[in-house]
Amino acid sequence: MRIMMIAPTPFFADRGCHTRIYGEITALQRLGHEVELVTYGLGRDIEGVKTVRSYNFPWYKKLTAGPSVWKILLLPFIYHTARKEIKRYNPDIVHAHLHEGAFIAKFCKTFDKNKKRLYVFDLQGSLSGEIIQHKFVKENGIFHKFFIALEKKINSWFPIITQSENLYNQLITMGVEKERIVNAMDAVDTTAFAPTEPDKELVHMLDLDNGKKKVLFMGLLESYQGVDYMFDAFGMVKKQYENVEFIVIGFPNIDKYRAKAKELGIEKDVKFIGKVRFEDVPSYLSLSKIAIAPKIASAEGDGKIYNYMAMGMSVVAFDRSISREILRDTGIFAKMKDSKDMADKIVSLLNDDELVERLGKAARQRAVDYLSTDISAAKIDEFYKKNLYKKNLK
Repeated sequence: MRIMMIAPTPFFADRGCHTRIYGEITALQRLGHEVELVTYGLGRDIEGVKTVRSYNFPWYKKLTAGPSVWKILLLPFIYHTARKEIKRYNPDIVHAHLHEGAFIAKFCKTFDKNKKRLYVFDLQGSLSGEIIQHKFVKENGIFHKFFIALEKKINSWFPIITQSENLYNQLITMGVEKERIVNAMDAVDTTAFAPTEPDKELVHMLDLDNGKKKVLFMGLLESYQGVDYMFDAFGMVKKQYENVEFIVIGFPNIDKYRAKAKELGIEKDVKFIGKVRFEDVPSYLSLSKIAIAPKIASAEGDGKIYNYMAMGMSVVAFDRSISREILRDTGIFAKMKDSKDMADKIVSLLNDDELVERLGKAARQRAVDYLSTDISAAKIDEFYKKNLYKKNLK
């Protein structure tokens, strides 16, 4: 089948939302589907993904997550590009990512003469929750209430693909019928991400101390991601366990967190790597056996955990329902927003190599058995076919 994905995000920008989209595309291609992606003019092309880009304002360079007025103003241009591609490419399925993508797809469908074409919505989080986390509007204000109403409306338009039991249950609470949803789970390519020995050249390039144990974080350096709590925990860990280095992979706000590390007295113990190309991520993850997932947003997935697990790393995460759904009994959970408890959990791993090894092996096995991109894509493929069958019956 021909699939056209709409992704109103600066694909590819080496972050979680984009790795999910990329993983879906490559896994669906392995199932024999032809996939094309319509996205912003901003971002980098990635091998193996047929990409069609819309117009971008020359001055707009934002690659990080979160709402933006300029993003909203660019939506008509993506709609125009998507409309043209539907006519030219003639896909069997239009697969819209994010609420903005569903909004564009709704207009495309309204003017689509092919009433047998299937439109689906790929949901990655709560729209109303995200705009509060990014402080785009005031909580419980008139605009927040507007976005809550809009979110419920968007959820009623198309069959929905989602990535966690938490989001699935939220949709049910909002009144979406169960038969209109599939929880395909987020996923990881367990071939590309697999346990390996640390890259010696990379260790040398980063000037890491081979005599020290490593604790690693990969993700956006933002307060809403729980990074402030994580750095406070790092400071407490260093007081309890001297022989440790912290590896921090991510962006933006590096200067902010470098200053925080200095304030905590651990600036010499933290290696800030900055932005890493997705293709190189496995090599960087191989540098540590212990990984941190400090996300605090209740309704967002956490793609980094899947990568950690596939690499055979032991994971310390804040105790969110989504993190528990992903890790099950293969991770260690700290109390939400409790830096001391996170520090204690990290130290427990630093003191127990056997536990680190056992959790890492269990996490890897769970990723292979239940969380691979091929398993997720098979669920999506089945969902496509079920909904296409329903449309053809009408």
